[in-house]
Amino acid sequence: MPVKMKLLGCLILISALLSAASCSHSSRVSGIRESKTSYLSGGKKIAVETFLPADSKRHPAVVVLYGSGGLLHGKGEMDAFARQLAKRGMAAYMIHYFDRTGTLLAGDNSIAADSAVWQATVKDGIDFISQQPQVRDGAIGMFGYSLGAFLSVGAATTDSRIGVAAELSGGLFDRLKGHTTRFPPMLILHGRKDTRVPMKYAEELQQAARHMNAQPMVHIYPGEGHALSDPAAADASARALNFLQQHLKP
Repeated sequence: MPVKMKLLGCLILISALLSAASCSHSSRVSGIRESKTSYLSGGKKIAVETFLPADSKRHPAVVVLYGSGGLLHGKGEMDAFARQLAKRGMAAYMIHYFDRTGTLLAGDNSIAADSAVWQATVKDGIDFISQQPQVRDGAIGMFGYSLGAFLSVGAATTDSRIGVAAELSGGLFDRLKGHTTRFPPMLILHGRKDTRVPMKYAEELQQAARHMNAQPMVHIYPGEGHALSDPAAADASARALNFLQQHLKP
């Protein structure tokens, strides 16, 4: 995948994303149950952080995938987004897909070498999540940022269990171009001046959807790069939450 995700990019991953929700802390959030679990993929233990509504009902689920900074950069913002999902009646599952390869930070070389393995790890995670007693049958969505967005799109366009996807600063892996089998409702969010994942990836994703008679919802942020400014980040957060909630119907 010819996407420039160097260490500098990792250091600023989603620094502003979802800032409106980032002030929450797990110890202070009421009505949410947070825990950790795991599943096996390729013989490796893959950690999953869960953010669930406190009641005992079955809820739609959203798979949350971090970017190439993994757990080292932007983790708090992803946690905050997952908590907002739970507050809106959706069960959020953050898959630590880097556990499969022992990766801390993903650069261009590791992305090229391991993206297919991570995609398989996410698929195994969807298998695991779909079997959880808290998850409503037939109601699974995806949300990912950057590398996580590519993986989210990969799952959404090949796995019939995924009913909706929202992605920020991602696109379609080169190896999947021409091999997608479906397009569920999809929200594409991208900064026009993104130099790490150029705008062409958002445009190619739109074109691939239209070839399958799908019409994704698209919002492009003029003047924004890979790491959004605070106002754009707050807007992206609201759009993604609303889109997932609308299509999963908690």
